[in-house]
Amino acid sequence: MKKTGKLLLIFGIIALVSAIAFGCTVAAFGVANANYGISFFGHEIFGGFNMANAGIIFNDHHNRITYEFEKNKSFESTLDGSDLSDIRFELASCKATMDCGDTNEVKVTYTTSSYPVEFTAECIDGVLSIKEKTSGLSFLSFGTLKGSELTVTVPKTLYNSVNFDLASGKIATTDITSDNLRANVASGSLELGIFADNTDINLASGRIVMNNCTENKADEIKLQVASGKIEMNGFRAEETEINVASGSVVLNGISGKVKSELASGKVTLTYAEWNDDLDVELMSGSVDVTLPAGSGVDAEFEKLSGSMTIDLDGHSEKLSKNSHVTIGGSNVHEVSAETASGSVSIHN
Repeated sequence: MKKTGKLLLIFGIIALVSAIAFGCTVAAFGVANANYGISFFGHEIFGGFNMANAGIIFNDHHNRITYEFEKNKSFESTLDGSDLSDIRFELASCKATMDCGDTNEVKVTYTTSSYPVEFTAECIDGVLSIKEKTSGLSFLSFGTLKGSELTVTVPKTLYNSVNFDLASGKIATTDITSDNLRANVASGSLELGIFADNTDINLASGRIVMNNCTENKADEIKLQVASGKIEMNGFRAEETEINVASGSVVLNGISGKVKSELASGKVTLTYAEWNDDLDVELMSGSVDVTLPAGSGVDAEFEKLSGSMTIDLDGHSEKLSKNSHVTIGGSNVHEVSAETASGSVSIHN
């Protein structure tokens, strides 16, 4: 693709993601008792909120228990998790914690705030589905107002899929392993001790921190950021794809093939192993890359404006337009960089 075409593509990304982020903001701070949904990056978070029937429901193969909503009260239940294979969270404004236990049961404790909610915890056909719907005003739970809280204990096993859809609030996990992880965050935060072979994250705003709770290498990681920050530690992968409109992405201890596109913001990459190629495209912002000792690059750089500097194993180079250079140590892999503006820095 010619540079003008790439610029039009990047401008399109900016316009699309800006519209998405605005839509998420409107949805997240919607009117109480409204009926609306949230979607971005092509993924729907919630089908819609409707507060006509506030209440608390626990359900599995054997029992269904329904409680009327009460303010600031804890509701507890134990569900059958003997065949559990998939986990799905759809939360409006909750502070949730999930950990693993040596058990075949799923233990759920949900504490309400002063806002009416529809809360459902179901464990049916191997799927744990937890949903919280609340009035739009609950998204304004700041100051002295206390939001809802959720704690979940699940069996320690390898899951087929884990899905987190978060409008606002927080989700934290420890020692979760899964074949697939998907997360959509409109606002709020994720703090995850987790590993997945395939990860797909969409962040409109807020903060996500992920720590690999194993020493395993992933197959694929996809990150899309409208605004906010993603930090991942210890996630080596065969392929990593990063798309940023604004905000930042920090990846520590990575490896494999990486492709990154930025409209604005910053991407910071620290490699544990330099074993494949790197491709970066910038409208604005910066990419900072740290490689292990002994690494070299076969770098090709194209620019309208901006700069690319390489400082590896005592060899330094600042690249100009349409530059091509091989520099650094003996472990050489290709780097392709294109900038409309901004900077790329590669160093030990």
